[in-house]
Amino acid sequence: MAKRVKNNVAIIGCGPGSMSHMTLGALKRIQEADVVVGSRRLLNLFSEVKAEKFILGKNYRTLLTKIERLRARKHVVILVSGDPGFFSYARLVISKLGKEHCDVIPGISSVQLAFASVGLHWCDAYFTSLHGRKSELENLVDVIKAHDKVAVLTDVSMSPKVVCTALKKGGVKGKKIYLCENLSLKNERIREYDISSFSKADSENMNLMIFLSEGHN
Repeated sequence: MAKRVKNNVAIIGCGPGSMSHMTLGALKRIQEADVVVGSRRLLNLFSEVKAEKFILGKNYRTLLTKIERLRARKHVVILVSGDPGFFSYARLVISKLGKEHCDVIPGISSVQLAFASVGLHWCDAYFTSLHGRKSELENLVDVIKAHDKVAVLTDVSMSPKVVCTALKKGGVKGKKIYLCENLSLKNERIREYDISSFSKADSENMNLMIFLSEGHN
């Protein structure tokens, strides 16, 4: 009978997209894994790793039940984008498995890299996400009116243009916008706009927006 191994599941932050922004500890844990779980994009970063791989998506409830069984005898790694503590699957995993059975390995979030790239500190910023959260769009108008510095994660349906249309309708004025796309990747682009000029901007799927009040830094 095979010996049972007591393992914690590692929830690893893969940073904004490039492996060069991951920690050595995270890479080592992935190399030693028996099972690696993550989105197709993140799994493709580690195609050379010989572990069994499972694609994480809308099947997450079923997959978490499977992980709960596997962790007793295998080293399981779950890959999340950015930092596990910032709008990721980590909360669901920890809720299912219990924090005593999880090791959380931080990563660089897109927010950190975005602020660093435009030369701004972010200790006074407000953070939110529209990624899969369409209901938050209406609240975002009030948030941007109330705060001098706001970072927003967007997705395909809640795109930057959709955000700016909502802000115009809501009467938001006097904001500088940084549109940060594909951070850390070869096709990275960082551009600066205001509310009125943004209607002419094209944008990729992987982006983050920073809203800054006039005269604020």
